[in-house]
Amino acid sequence: MPQLEAALELAILPLLPPNTEFVRLQGRRLTLRMLAPMPTPERGHMLLEFERRLRREVDQKLEVFLEPKGDVNTLRVRLRGVKL
Repeated sequence: MPQLEAALELAILPLLPPNTEFVRLQGRRLTLRMLAPMPTPERGHMLLEFERRLRREVDQKLEVFLEPKGDVNTLRVRLRGVKL
């Protein structure tokens, strides 16, 4: 499977949409990170079009996901009082 993932990664990298960064490929699940803020409808349309293109040109079973973004405020609350 690692060879398949490496081959898929090489095929995917040149097709990445603007303002995105490759994070990881696990099986057929591709995770991207947004490099700049983008309105939700625009981002959704871009990601769906990218997934369609990947399925046409690379592998029909690929799925595209965005890296989950943690809630910074919640993290701050959890860290209060923690001494490093």
